[in-house]
Amino acid sequence: MARLTLIALLSTLAAAPLPPAAAQWTVVNLHPAGTSGSRAFGAHGNQQVGATIVGPAWHAGMWSGTAASWADQHPAGPDWSEGWGAGSGQQVGRVRFGTVWHASVWNGTAASWVDLAPVNATESNAHAANDGQQVGWTNLGSGLRASLWSGTQASYIDLTPASATQGAALGVRNGVQVGWASIGGVSHAGMWSGTSGSWVDLHVPGLGSIARDIDGGQQVGDMADYQYIGHAVLWTGAAAPWVDLSPAGTWDSIAYAVHAGQQAGRATTTGPSGGPVYHAYIWSGTAASAVNLHALLSSDFISSEARDIWSEGGVTYVAGYGRNFTLNRQESLLWVSGPAVCPADIGRQGGVSGADGTLDNNDFIVFI
Repeated sequence: MARLTLIALLSTLAAAPLPPAAAQWTVVNLHPAGTSGSRAFGAHGNQQVGATIVGPAWHAGMWSGTAASWADQHPAGPDWSEGWGAGSGQQVGRVRFGTVWHASVWNGTAASWVDLAPVNATESNAHAANDGQQVGWTNLGSGLRASLWSGTQASYIDLTPASATQGAALGVRNGVQVGWASIGGVSHAGMWSGTSGSWVDLHVPGLGSIARDIDGGQQVGDMADYQYIGHAVLWTGAAAPWVDLSPAGTWDSIAYAVHAGQQAGRATTTGPSGGPVYHAYIWSGTAASAVNLHALLSSDFISSEARDIWSEGGVTYVAGYGRNFTLNRQESLLWVSGPAVCPADIGRQGGVSGADGTLDNNDFIVFI
């Protein structure tokens, strides 16, 4: 980036006061050229996973920090596929044959696809992967069952506790799984250590709760209070104490992911037209720490969600997507916080870049 360009950029931002330890964020639009929609759901290191519309169908795939890096992982046979999570070199999600969804795992290529769905399942989905384990849910005809796999269809384990009628596992890290189980007709957030009998109930009193991710002794998800309002929730291994992460001035929030003490999700606010809109948020353990990532996007985006977060080497990656109102489509987004560098240089330092060396509508550099 030319010195004059950087000076002009800083001059534009000078009107906004910066906190003493301002963090620099770069936003990269991951939407592949020539496609009509894309969504990023997972992040692990400098890898993002999700799906892009190719022709008439969604195709699972992954990026490595730029729109041009999109790699299609759609296997031969299914008519639809989606990537939902990544971990330890694996990608997970689902593929569709006709009207039936099959939980799936990949190891970096379309040809590596493995069908995880038990033979008697009517529907299944894999949400997360770590250290050779994959988690999700399976419908065996009588409701959802929290599910754990180790890379093969035959490795399927039903995690649903005996006291529950249904359940789903949505996150996994270091041999611990998190999700929910329906107990007495109420969704209870909880976690397991590889068996149904290891269930630990994290339920927050209310109309229901769900745990969605786990890392470093923290679990995140959401609960619905008795006013039918959702609250992003942070736990630390037990039902109490718990932290309400709902940002001030918003209503209905969800925490989808946690890593290295930071949480990512969304919160609902009132849009310009008076209706509800989603904004991507991250937190550092408290409601007061909330950062509205949507504020870093151009005015083309009317809504956004942060679906996963990963930090390493002093760089934080937040994967998600937003609704581009101007182009009437969903577009995959990557928010990156790290050393103060030009977007054109980040890729050369192992991070991400807009790839074209210019600061344009695909690259936003902002201080918060």
